Amino acid sequence: MTIAKSIVSLFSSMTMLTACLWITGMILFCVEFFQPMRGIAYLLGGGLIVGAFVTRMIYGSAGEAFIFVLLTSVLLFAVHVVALITQKRDWLAAARLEKAGERRRRYGKLIDSVGIAITPIDLTGNVTINDINLVVYSDSPIMQGESVRITKITSDKIIVERVTAEK
Repeated sequence: MTIAKSIVSLFSSMTMLTACLWITGMILFCVEFFQPMRGIAYLLGGGLIVGAFVTRMIYGSAGEAFIFVLLTSVLLFAVHVVALITQKRDWLAAARLEKAGERRRRYGKLIDSVGIAITPIDLTGNVTINDINLVVYSDSPIMQGESVRITKITSDKIIVERVTAEK
């Protein structure tokens, strides 16, 4: 049997469940690759692709499963090639660097400024400093309404810490 006939056989005998799992998994994988979301879409997409492979194994032959894995691998490789050709990740990195420079210019004068946490800060949260609402980061949890001080502005974060009462 030729590869073309194997691919035709693969898709002609594929169940709707397998097709939906596979297509959704591929879409989630591609979304994560081009617009990173901390690996969540990779995990979901990979899980759905594995689920599609398992259902393919239940309802098909070993040869069809091999063609299924081969086709999936080729498509995922093609996504990587497209990203390399378009250098999409470099565009994102350049945009982040430009945005970081803008953040330093705009908010650099706020270092050591004191404000109020308007949401609880558990890694991230919102504060108001000099009537400016900012999304900030903190290594330690800070409760809503507590005083905070901007300690550092990095390329991607405005970092705050809780202001402690001096005695």
